[in-house]
Amino acid sequence: MSLLEIKYVPRPPTLGQGSNLDSMILPEAEEVPHLRELDFCVNADFVHIENKYGTFICEPHLTFAKQVFPSNPGDPPPGGTYRQNGGEEEYEDPYVGDRSMDEHYGGSTIMAYDPLFNWDSERAAVIGHRLPIRPITSPSVGTRFSVRILGLNVQAGLVEPVCGTMCLYHAERREKASEDFHFQFLPPQWDGESTSPDTRAIFSVDKESAALCLLVQLEKAASEESVNGIKPAVYTRKDPPTLTEKEAARLSEWAQVMPFREPFAWITIPLFDSSVTGGVGGFGAAGGGSSGVGSSGSLGGVGGVLGVEGGGGTPGSGTSPVVDSNGMRVPAYELGGPPVQIDIPSLNRAKECYTDDQLLDPKKKSQKPVRVSMHFEVERLPGPAGGGAGGAGGSVTPQSLNSSGRGVNRARSQDSMSSDLDDVAMVPRSLSVSRFLSGFQAIDFTDMVRAEPFTRLVHLLFVYPQQVALPKKLNLFVRTELRMDDLDIQRPSVEAIFPKERNGPMLRTASTQVVQGTRPALFHDEVKIQLPAAVAPSHHLLFTFFHIDLSLRSDRPKPVAVGYAVMPLAAALQAFKGEVNLPISKDLQPRYLQESTKSRLTYWEEGRPIFRVRTRLFSSLLPLSDRLRDFFHQFDRHMLEAPLPREDLLEAINALKTVDVVVLMQFLYPLLNMLLCMIGNGVETLQVAAFRAMINVVSRVQLELAPQSSAPMERSRFLVHFVDFIFDDLGRNQPPVYPGLSNVWRSLARSKSRGFRVGPVYAEALQMAWFVLELVVKSMDLELAQVPQGDEIARLRLEDEVFLCIRQLFECLLAEVHEKADSDPPLAKSLSSSISFFCYDLISVVDPPQVFELVGLFLSQFVGVCPPMQHMFKLHFLRIVCDHDLYIETPGRGPTEKNYLTTVLLKDLFVSLDHEDPSQRSLAARMLAFQVAKHEYDARYQQPELKLYIAQLYMPIVNMILDEVETFNTLGVIQRRQILVVMLTVVRNLDSDTLLKSWKQSDVRTRLFFTLLQQALVLFQHNPQLMAAGSKPRPPSGSKSGPSKAASPDALLAVEPPPIPMFSDRVSLATNDLLDEMARGDAKAMLEREQIIRKVTGGAVSGAKGSVSLRDVLARSRMSPKDAMALLRQNLPPSASTKLLLWESSVAAWCSLQVLEILEKFSDMAADGLVATDYACMDCLTGPLSVMLALPQPMSFWEPFVPAFAEMLRLHGKAMLDGPPSAAATAAAAAAAEAGGDVGGSGGGSSAVGRGGDMLLKDLFGSLLRQMAVRPEFIRKRALLCLLLLLRNALLHMRDVERLRVILTVALSEVLSHMRLLHSPSPSPGPTSRSSSVSSSAGGGVSGAAAGDLVESVEVEKLRLSLEELGTEDKWFQLLDECGLPSICLEIVVEDEGEEEEEEEEEEDEEEEWEEGGSVLVGRRRKRERDRWTWANVEETQDMLLTVVDAASQHEQLMEGLKTSNDKYAIVESYYILAQAYGHVPDLYIMWMLHLCDAHQEMNQWAEAAQCAVSVAGIVIRGLQIASQELVWDEEHLEVLWSICPLARHQWRARAFSSQSEFGASSLTVEGAVKHLQMASNFFYKAELFHFCAEMLALLLPLFRVRHDYKQLTKTHNKIASIYENVEQQETSPIPFKDACYYRVGFYGERFRYIDGREFIYREPRDVRLGDIMEKLKALYDARSPDEEPLQIIQDSRQVDPSALKPNLVYMQITAVEPVVGIGEDRWLGRPLEPPIAGTPTFSCFFFDTPFTPNGKQQGKMEDQWKRRTLLYTQSTLPSLISRQPVVRSEVREYSPIQCAVEIIESRSFALEAEMASQLGDSGAAGAAGGPAGKKDPAAVVAAAMAAGSGPLQLPRLQTLQRLLQGSVALQVNSGVLGVCMAFYQANPQGANPRAKEPEKLQPSELEMLTAAIVRFVVVCKRAVVVHGRAVTEVDRDFQEQLEQSLEDLEKEISAFIPGLRKRASAY
Repeated sequence: MSLLEIKYVPRPPTLGQGSNLDSMILPEAEEVPHLRELDFCVNADFVHIENKYGTFICEPHLTFAKQVFPSNPGDPPPGGTYRQNGGEEEYEDPYVGDRSMDEHYGGSTIMAYDPLFNWDSERAAVIGHRLPIRPITSPSVGTRFSVRILGLNVQAGLVEPVCGTMCLYHAERREKASEDFHFQFLPPQWDGESTSPDTRAIFSVDKESAALCLLVQLEKAASEESVNGIKPAVYTRKDPPTLTEKEAARLSEWAQVMPFREPFAWITIPLFDSSVTGGVGGFGAAGGGSSGVGSSGSLGGVGGVLGVEGGGGTPGSGTSPVVDSNGMRVPAYELGGPPVQIDIPSLNRAKECYTDDQLLDPKKKSQKPVRVSMHFEVERLPGPAGGGAGGAGGSVTPQSLNSSGRGVNRARSQDSMSSDLDDVAMVPRSLSVSRFLSGFQAIDFTDMVRAEPFTRLVHLLFVYPQQVALPKKLNLFVRTELRMDDLDIQRPSVEAIFPKERNGPMLRTASTQVVQGTRPALFHDEVKIQLPAAVAPSHHLLFTFFHIDLSLRSDRPKPVAVGYAVMPLAAALQAFKGEVNLPISKDLQPRYLQESTKSRLTYWEEGRPIFRVRTRLFSSLLPLSDRLRDFFHQFDRHMLEAPLPREDLLEAINALKTVDVVVLMQFLYPLLNMLLCMIGNGVETLQVAAFRAMINVVSRVQLELAPQSSAPMERSRFLVHFVDFIFDDLGRNQPPVYPGLSNVWRSLARSKSRGFRVGPVYAEALQMAWFVLELVVKSMDLELAQVPQGDEIARLRLEDEVFLCIRQLFECLLAEVHEKADSDPPLAKSLSSSISFFCYDLISVVDPPQVFELVGLFLSQFVGVCPPMQHMFKLHFLRIVCDHDLYIETPGRGPTEKNYLTTVLLKDLFVSLDHEDPSQRSLAARMLAFQVAKHEYDARYQQPELKLYIAQLYMPIVNMILDEVETFNTLGVIQRRQILVVMLTVVRNLDSDTLLKSWKQSDVRTRLFFTLLQQALVLFQHNPQLMAAGSKPRPPSGSKSGPSKAASPDALLAVEPPPIPMFSDRVSLATNDLLDEMARGDAKAMLEREQIIRKVTGGAVSGAKGSVSLRDVLARSRMSPKDAMALLRQNLPPSASTKLLLWESSVAAWCSLQVLEILEKFSDMAADGLVATDYACMDCLTGPLSVMLALPQPMSFWEPFVPAFAEMLRLHGKAMLDGPPSAAATAAAAAAAEAGGDVGGSGGGSSAVGRGGDMLLKDLFGSLLRQMAVRPEFIRKRALLCLLLLLRNALLHMRDVERLRVILTVALSEVLSHMRLLHSPSPSPGPTSRSSSVSSSAGGGVSGAAAGDLVESVEVEKLRLSLEELGTEDKWFQLLDECGLPSICLEIVVEDEGEEEEEEEEEEDEEEEWEEGGSVLVGRRRKRERDRWTWANVEETQDMLLTVVDAASQHEQLMEGLKTSNDKYAIVESYYILAQAYGHVPDLYIMWMLHLCDAHQEMNQWAEAAQCAVSVAGIVIRGLQIASQELVWDEEHLEVLWSICPLARHQWRARAFSSQSEFGASSLTVEGAVKHLQMASNFFYKAELFHFCAEMLALLLPLFRVRHDYKQLTKTHNKIASIYENVEQQETSPIPFKDACYYRVGFYGERFRYIDGREFIYREPRDVRLGDIMEKLKALYDARSPDEEPLQIIQDSRQVDPSALKPNLVYMQITAVEPVVGIGEDRWLGRPLEPPIAGTPTFSCFFFDTPFTPNGKQQGKMEDQWKRRTLLYTQSTLPSLISRQPVVRSEVREYSPIQCAVEIIESRSFALEAEMASQLGDSGAAGAAGGPAGKKDPAAVVAAAMAAGSGPLQLPRLQTLQRLLQGSVALQVNSGVLGVCMAFYQANPQGANPRAKEPEKLQPSELEMLTAAIVRFVVVCKRAVVVHGRAVTEVDRDFQEQLEQSLEDLEKEISAFIPGLRKRASAY
C-alpha cells in the first residue's frame, strides 16, 4: 500500500470545441512525435497523486451547551428567561447541547478555544505554502454569458425561411471577437417546426468593454427586386402591414426552389456599455443597476427601442442568495446572474452591402427599418471551476475550499481532487451539466493571444471573403473548399468545412451569401475549416466565384462559375490573422499551383488582386514562433532518428529562450514534457541543455504570471497543474526522470559551490526549486506505483548513488538558504519552503531513515537560537514536515526513540519560546497549539488509545515548561493561553499512571504545575461585561504590570493581567470564519458585515464586499486594533455575537471543569499516599480552588464541584488550614476577583499576605459570598452549601471562633465594597424587594429625602437571603440530597480530648437519633464549652454577617444622599455607621474611623476629629497589650482614653487582634499608637480643649522614658508646659470660656422620611449663633426639593404637636440649649443646676427654658411668671465621634414663680462664691484650707480664707469681683433681691417671721426656702465686701465705702420684709 496513490482520472468534457489527434487529417501521424505529445497534454487522463497536500478528516464538532454564568440579577442572561415558581427563581435554558463528555466533566478545552479550526487557514500561514488547485480544463475567462433567441416575429408574416448569425463584435478594432453562431426560423407550415434546434449560444470575453457588442445578421432566400411582381420591400412597408395570400404563396414557392441566400437585416446590441439604461444581464455599470420588468430605454440607436426585462443587478443585490444542498451559499462567481430578456422591435434593412462604418454608427440609416422583431434572453454564466473563476485561476484557496464544501465541519479529505473531477470539475455545483454545456460554445478569438496553455486540441482556420471587384455587375457568391493538391480538378475536395448546424456532417464546400448587382461585392460570411495536423506545401484553399440568374422562372436557378482564386495554406498559417488580396482567374487547369500553369491562365482585370480575403488562425498544434516550430522539428528527428544529440538540436534548445513568452505558455505542457524526456534518457550534454532550457522556460512563465515583488514566493497555477495532473513518466513509457533531474541539478550546484561560472540559470533554478523538487517526488512516486503493493505502507529505498546525489543537492540548497537569508530574503524564504515541502513529500515515498537524514541535515544547519530569519526557516520547516499524514506513525531514528519528528519538534519549539524576537515566540506557540488541535479534530485519532499515545508524545513539552518556567513567564498573554490550552489538552488525555509518575518526580515541579493551572483559570476566565466593552480589567492594587522572571510558583501569577476576553487582542480566525460562513448563508448577515466593515474602516476600504477578510480590513483601517476590535464586537450580528459568546464561555467552563478534574485526581492520590503531601498548606489544591471560586463559573461547573469540594474538605480539611502562606494563590485570587467585575472584587479592607489558612479561608469565603449574590438559584444554593461546608471545616479545625468570624467579616467587607448595594425601584417591584431604609440606632439618621427613593439591589437581597438561610437547619437535607452528598457532611461533631475520647464516642452513639420526619439530624446534643460546630454558633455568625450587610446598606443609603445635596452630616454619619458595624474587627474599625476623622477635619470639627484619633489610639494600644509588645501602657492609661471617648470602650478579644495581625494590620504598632496620640493632641489643641491635649501628650511620656528618647521627652514636656500656659490664660480670662454652642434641631414632615419627628443635638463652633445655624440648615435641606413647598422654620421652642402641622409641608425647629454637668438630688425643689466644671467639658444632658404665665402669656409679673425647663438626654456625650447626637429621652419640668425667684437669687450667690473661691485659690489665700480651691466647696474656701487672717489680699481679677458686687448690692426696685421681696413678702409683717403677700398661693415651705436663699445671698455679699475691702488700695477706697453703704441699705430694705435678717445672717 502506498500513501501517495497514483490515480488516473478521466479528463472531463471541455467547454468549447476540441478534438483529438486521430480525428484530424494526419497521413503520417506516427512520424510526428511532437504531435503525440501535444495530444497527450490535452486529451490524456489526469495523473493525480492522492493525499499529496495532506489529508484531514474533521471530526464533527462538539455541540456547545449554553453556559449560564453568574450574572447581574437584574438582567437575565442572553438567550434565557427567568420565571417565578412559588417564590423560587428557575432558569429556562433554550440551548440544548451534548453534555456527555465521556468520563470527563467537560469537553476538550482546545476545541472551545479554537471552535472553527480550519486546517487550510492554519496551513496558509506557512511561508510559501502550496495550495492544491483544480485541474485546468478550459481557458480562464473574465465573463461567460449565454444568448438565447426566444423568437422572431415578422410583421408581414413569416412565409419563407429566415436564417441568421450571431457573434461578438469589437467596435474599436472593427473585427469579430468570436465565431458565428448560426440559427434558422422556418415558417410554421414547413416541416411543422418554427425554429431551429439550436437557439442558445455561449460567449466568453476576457474583459468587459463598452466596445463589445452583439452582432446579429439575418438572411433570406435570394431574389431580385421583383419576383413575379413581389418586391422585398414588402417587409418594410407600413401599409398594408401584412402580405396578401397571393404574395405569401409566391414568396413561399420561390424560397423552396432557391438554395442560396442574400442579406436581409442586421442589428448591433451593446452588452457592456454603462451609458445604456439598465445594461444587459447586469453587464452595465459596476454594481449593475436593476431595471424593473417591462422597463425600456434607448440603446444608442440600434434600430429601435430595446426593452430589458428581469433582474439586471449583480448577484445578491436585492435578491435572496442561492444555497446549495449543504446549506452553503453559492459564491457569486459560481452563481452567475439572473437572465435578462431583450426585445428588439426592428432591425436595419440590408438593401445594399453594408460596411463597418454602418455597423459602428447605426444612426446613418440609408434604408428603412425592417419590420421584424426579435426576442433574446441574456444570462451571465458562472465561471468554470477549472478555469480560474473567482480571480484565483483555479487555485483552491481557503475561501474556495469552504465554498465548495471543504470546510471546517466537512468530514472529508482536503486533497480529494478526484471527487471534483468525478463530478465534472469545471461545472459549478449550482448548475447541472446539461444546463452548463447545452448550447453552442462559440470560440473566443482572444484565446490565441492569451498567455495560457492550451486546454483543447484545435486546428482551425476561419476564412472571411471580404470584397470582389469584377468589372460588371453580377449576382455573385463565393464557394470555398480545402484541397490537398492540384493534380485533379475533378477530384472532390476534403471534408474539412464545418456545417452551419452544430452536429451536422463535415462539408466539402461552403458558399457565401449572394450579393446582387453591386460592384464591388461585399461579403459578411465566415467559413470554418478543419486544418490538417501536418500542413504540406500542396495544401491550399480554392475560391470559386459564381453568378446566379435570379430572373429565371423555370426550375431551380443554376449558378455559373465566373472565376477562381487560390490561397496556399502555408501563407495563411504564418500569422494569427491576416488579410490577402488574390487575383481571380477566369478558368482553372490541373497543377494550377505551379508557376508554369499560372502563366497559361486568363485573369480578370489583367491579373490584379481584386479579391480580398481575411483569415484567422486558431490552432493549438501549430505555434506561431519559427524557433518553436524548429524545436518541434528537431525533437521529432531526435526521437525518430538519432539517439545522440546533434548540434542543430542543441541550437534549437538554446533558441527557446528567445521565444515569445506567450507562445511558450501556450505550448508549455508539451514543451516541458519534451525537455524532461531528454533530461531523463539523454546524454549528459543534452541533459544539461534541456535542464537549462526548462529552468529558463518555467522562470519566464513564473515571472509572467506573478508580480515581480512576489515572484519568488508565488507558484504559477499552470506549473502546479503540470506537476499535479500532466506530468507522467509511467504513462509515456519512459524511464523515471528523477535520477537525471537530480544529477544534472546537483552537478550545476556543485559547480557553483566550487567557484565555476554557471550563468543566470542557477539563480533561476533556485527560484524555481519548488517545481523541480516536486517533479522529482512525483517521478519517484510514479516509480513506486510499479512496485507490488502489500498491506503495509510501501516506500522507495533509493539507491545509494541516487540518494547521495539528492543529499549533496540538499546540502547545496541549504547553503544557499544561509547565504541568501541576508542578501535576498524573498528568495531564501522561497527556497526554504521548497526544500521543506520536498522533505514533506519524501516522507510518503522514501524510506524513513533516508528522510530523517535529510531532516537532521536541515536542523543541523539551524542549531539552537538562530537569527530571526534563519530561526523562522527552521520553525516553518518543522511546521511543514510535522503536518504530514504519517506524523503520528513516524518511527524514531534510534531503537529507543518513540517518534523522531515529535522529539525534534518539541525540542526546537521550546527553544523558540526563549527567542529574543517576539514573532518567533508567537509562531512557536501557535505551531504547538495547531498541532494539538489538529490531532483533537482529526477523526482518525479519536480512539482512547490513540489519544493517550499522542498525549504521551506531547507530555515532554509540559516537563520542559516546568523546568524552565522563566521562559514561560516572558511570553505574552496570547502565547501563554496557547501553551496552557495545549497543556490542558495533553493532561486531559493522559492516564492516571502517567500523571502519578509526573507528580512523583519533584515537589517543586508539581507545585509549578498546579500554579500553571491557576494561571490558566485566570487567562481563560469569562467576563461578558468586558467582552462587550472590548476593554481590559484594571490590575489589582500593588500588582506589577510586567511578567516576573522568578521561578517560584508564587511568582508565576505576578504577571500582567490578561486582556479579557480572549479574542479581544485581534480578530480571531474563529471570528472571521464565522462571519464568512454567515455571509454565505444569510444575505442579511452579508449586508450587516459590509456595514461593520465600513464602520470599522471609516470609509477607508471602498467597495468592501463579503469576500473581504476582516483581518485585512482592520489592518488597513485608521482605527487602533483595540478600538477596531471593540467596535467590531459591539456591531456583530446577533447570531454571530451569540455564537462567539457561546464559544468563549465554553472555554472558561471547560477549563475550570478540567482543572477540577485534575484536582480530584491529585486529592485522591494524596489521600492514598501515592504523592507527597508535605506541600505548604496543600497549596496544590488550595491555590487552584481559590482562583476557581474567585472567577465566575457556569452552572455546569457547580454540579460536579460541590461533591468534589466536600470530598477535598473531608480528606484534606485540616491540612488546608495549616502551613505558611501561598502568595501565588493570594495573588491569583486577588487578580481574579479584581477582573471579575460582575460578581464583585477585592478591596475594602487590609489584604496583605498572612497565615496561609486564614488567607485561604478569607479568599474562599469571599468568593462564595460573591456567588451567593447572583443568579440563577442553582448556583446560589450550591455556593451557600459550599460556604456551610467550609464553615464547618473551619470550626472543626480552628480552636477560636472569634478569629473565624473576623475572617468572615473581612471577606464580606471585600465583597460588599464591589457590589451594587442600592438601585432605583422599578415601577412594579418584585415580591422580594426590600427597602434599605433601616432605623439609625447608632445616631445617624438618613440625611435628606431623595436618598430614601433607593431600595436594596437584587444582589444584596440575594446575599441577605443566603445569609438568612445559612442558619436555617431544616433546609439543608434536601439540598444535600440534590447535590449527592450524605447528611453526615453537616453532622454535629464534638471535639474529643484526652481520656474522655472513648467515653465521648460511646455517648454520641447512645444519645444521637434521627427525627422520624427525616429532614436533618436533630438528636440530643451535648452542650459543652468546647463545642464549636453547632447550629447556635452558625446562627450567631449569621447574625453578625447580617449586621454587616445592614450597616453597608445604611452607609450606601447615606452616601447616595450626597448626590442631591452637600450634606456633610451624612458623610460623617455614613462612616460612623460602618465603624460601629465593624467594631469587632479592629482593622476595619480603624480604617473607617480614620475616614470619619478626615471628614471631621474637612468640616473643621476638631473636637470630633480628636475623638476619632483617641478611639483609634485606644484600639492600637489595646492590641499592643494583647500582643505583648512594649508594655509601656497599662489599664490606667486606657482608662484615660476611655474617659475622654466613652464610645470607644470595646472589650476586644485577643483572637480578633491575632487574626487581624495575620492579615497585615500595619496600624497595630507602637508607631501607630504614637501617631494617633499626636493627632489627637493636635486636634484638641485646635479645638482649644487644652486639658485633653495635655493628657494625650502625657501618655507619650512613658514610652519615651522606656526608650530613653530624651529628645522627645524634652519636646513633649515643653509642649505640655506651653499647653498649661494656655489653660491658665483660658481660665484667667475675664470672659468665661465656652468650647462650643449647642442646638436642638427637630425635623417634621413626610419629606424628611426616616428622621421625621426626630430631634438631634448639634455641636457647633462657639462662634456659630442661632441665626447662623438656622440659615445653614435651611439652605441645606430646603435645596433638596426645589419643586416642592419651601421649608418652614418654627420660631418658638415650645413642644411641637405634629398633628397640628400641615401634612404637605416640612418644618424644622431650632433651639439653643445649654449643657448640664450634674443635677441635684432634689430636682423639684428649685435647687439650681450646676454649671460646667472647667477641664471636663463632655456633656450628655442639655436644657432650655420656656417662660409662661397661667393666663397664656409668655411674660408677666414676677409673682405670676412660671418657667418650663426641658432636659434633653443624648445617646452619647458631646463632643463625640460625630457632631450630632440623637435625643433618646427628654424631661420637662415646670417651675413656679417662687421657685424661679429662688433660682435667680441662688445663681447670684453661687456666682459670687465661685469667683471669690477662684481668686482666693489662685492667690494662695486658701492654702490653709488644704488643697487647691477647685477640689472643695467654694463657700468653704471663702470661709477658710477669711478665717486665716485680716491682712491684705492680692486678688488677680479684682475688677471681675467689683462688677459682680456692684450688680448684687446696689439697690434695685423692680428687680434683684429687693424686687423678689416686694413680690412675695408683706412689708413690715407682724411677728418675728416673714409673711407672704398672698398666703393662699404659697406654701410655708416655699416661703421658708425663699427666705433661706435671701439670707444666704446677704451673707455672701457681706463676705464679698469684706474680701474686696482687704484687696483694694487707697485708690479704690471710695468704691469700697460705697459698697459698704449699699450693702447696709440693702440689708435695711430687706429687713422690712424679713424680720430678724441680721440674726439669721449671723447664724448662717
